[in-house]
Amino acid sequence: MICPSCGYDNIEGTDRCEECTTSLFNLDESQGGKRVLSRSVMEDDLTKLENDFLAVTPETPASEVVNHMKQARLGCALVLEDGKLVGIFTERDLLSKLTGHAAHSPATPVKQLMSANPEILLETDSIAAALNKMSMGRYRHIPVQKSDGSYCVTSIRHVLKYLAQSQW
Repeated sequence: MICPSCGYDNIEGTDRCEECTTSLFNLDESQGGKRVLSRSVMEDDLTKLENDFLAVTPETPASEVVNHMKQARLGCALVLEDGKLVGIFTERDLLSKLTGHAAHSPATPVKQLMSANPEILLETDSIAAALNKMSMGRYRHIPVQKSDGSYCVTSIRHVLKYLAQSQW
């Protein structure tokens, strides 16, 4: 019996994996060679997910960034300076910094409103790593650095779409 977590080939009828102690008690034997969800999420890298990309410069006015995000139907924009990621501007930044009593002017450069130096994943990181970062950091969007040095963004929406489309 193959462990869905670590792939160890256990003796048939074993209740726990001898390698990682994952419970094997309720595994459905009718998987017929299909990859199980937990193993797929652990093994598949971020290239399997859809991604988005909207980049602005640090000097771009917030109102212009918001218009670009609205037109592209995206929840964030990466702030790039000379091809280097310096920040991310999200819907959360928009709500907390451009509305209410202490709201900044819509003409404020996005560099004053963005979340600077965001955590970044590599496209070779697993989908599980993305889920963990998003959960622990309470992010809905996370920048991903591609192997060529460029960036894209993956979101919880992309992860959910991947899970929904897969044949388990």
